[in-house]
Amino acid sequence: MTRSEQRIPKLRSRGKANRRKLLAEAERLLLEQNGSPLKFSDVFEAAGVSRGSAYRIYIGIDDLLQDLATEWINNFVDFLDSSHPGLPPENWAQLSDFIVRQGATYWRETSDTMRVLPRVRSNTPTSYNSAVRSMSNCLADIFNRYFVIPEIDGWLGKLAFFTQICDMTFADAVRHEGHISEQRLTEAETLCRTYLALHLPSWLPARSPAET
Repeated sequence: MTRSEQRIPKLRSRGKANRRKLLAEAERLLLEQNGSPLKFSDVFEAAGVSRGSAYRIYIGIDDLLQDLATEWINNFVDFLDSSHPGLPPENWAQLSDFIVRQGATYWRETSDTMRVLPRVRSNTPTSYNSAVRSMSNCLADIFNRYFVIPEIDGWLGKLAFFTQICDMTFADAVRHEGHISEQRLTEAETLCRTYLALHLPSWLPARSPAET
């Protein structure tokens, strides 16, 4: 467990404010330097946070950057959870397309952050894994909001891979074309529908308006 995982849940108001300052300055500096490596001292000095206060929150720059990646996922979960189709989807494929398009919207809105977001290493912190699980649970709740989902072995894991399909497609689009085009968006929708069709029946019972 990293120090941030131990400390952040227990931070008082001043500590929480310092954490927000450190995350904001780390992102700003990463953007200015186009993702070049940062020194922890550069971040806490730019944030106006004392060395002692900074080290009470994070072990160092790697710990901070892992928290930055976790924060991006947690914000995406909040964004997705508050999103609703204009009309109830007629089938799960329509709902899948809606989720993919919401993902693309969030990518576009956070494109600068995505460009410099730190790559999460194999020794992924518990907080990051928890954020990924929260995303899968959010997707499960959205599907369950509109349809009666049968028992599917490893359903949350399959939804996690669903998001990876989107991420890989969007990342490839941004890397090679600089943006997520309508063609790439359609590609992501098709890939995600095809993947879910391996695990979901073609028709699912819809929930009544009272249930949703």
